[in-house]
Amino acid sequence: MSHAVLPGIAIAALLGIPYYWGAGVFGLLAALIINFIAEHTPLKTDAAIGLTFSSFFALGTIIMTAGHSTTKLTDILFGNILAVSGGDLISSLVIGLIVILVVAIFYRELYLTTFDRSYAQAQGIRANLFRNLLVVMITLVIIVALRAVGVILVTALLITPAASARLLVKRFQPMIWLSAAFGVLSAFVGLFLSYTFDWPSGPAIVVTGAVIFILSFIAHTGLRLQNRHA
Repeated sequence: MSHAVLPGIAIAALLGIPYYWGAGVFGLLAALIINFIAEHTPLKTDAAIGLTFSSFFALGTIIMTAGHSTTKLTDILFGNILAVSGGDLISSLVIGLIVILVVAIFYRELYLTTFDRSYAQAQGIRANLFRNLLVVMITLVIIVALRAVGVILVTALLITPAASARLLVKRFQPMIWLSAAFGVLSAFVGLFLSYTFDWPSGPAIVVTGAVIFILSFIAHTGLRLQNRHA
C-alpha cells in the first residue's frame, strides 16, 4: 500500500497542499481497484496487488520527474524526521488513537475477517465491510509513518516488528503487544542512531528493526534446538 500512495504525495507536493490528503485519496483508490479486480476478474488478489501497486508507483515516479519537486519528494521517499511539523504530530496522535479505538471495538470482527473470512460470514459478520475498514486503517498508519521512514521503507516498518514477534510467541494477542513494543523500540533506537551519527531517520529505524528480527530469529532457533534435545 505504501507504494500506491506515491502519486497522491507527488500531486499534493505540486499543489502545495498537505501530503496526507493526496496519500489518503490514492491509498483508498488503490484499495478499491484491487478489490474490483479481485472480485470481477479471474485474477487472484496477489496479482491485483502487484499490478496496482507497481502501476501507481510508476505513475508517482513520472509525476515526480515532471513536477521537478525533487527535494520534498526525496524526503517522502526516504524519510526526514526534521520535516515533521507540530501539525504532523497532532495528526499522527489523532490517527493513532482512532486506529487503537477501532481495533479495540471491532477486534473480533477484524480478527475473524482476516484469518477466516468464510467463518466470519457464517457468523453474520459483514466481511467485506471489515476488510475495507482494515485497509483504511492500514492506509492511515502508512500516512502517519511516511514522514519518518518514507514511502519505500514504510512497508518494512509495518512488517518487521510483527515478524519478529511471530518468532517469539504463538498466541495472537501477546503477539500484538510484543509487535508494538518492537516497533516503539525500533523507532527510539533508530532516531537515537540517526541523531548521533547523522544517518537518515528512515533507514536507521528500519535497520534497527532488522537487527531486532535477527536477534529474535536467533532466540527462536535456540529455543527450537533446546526443545528438540529436551
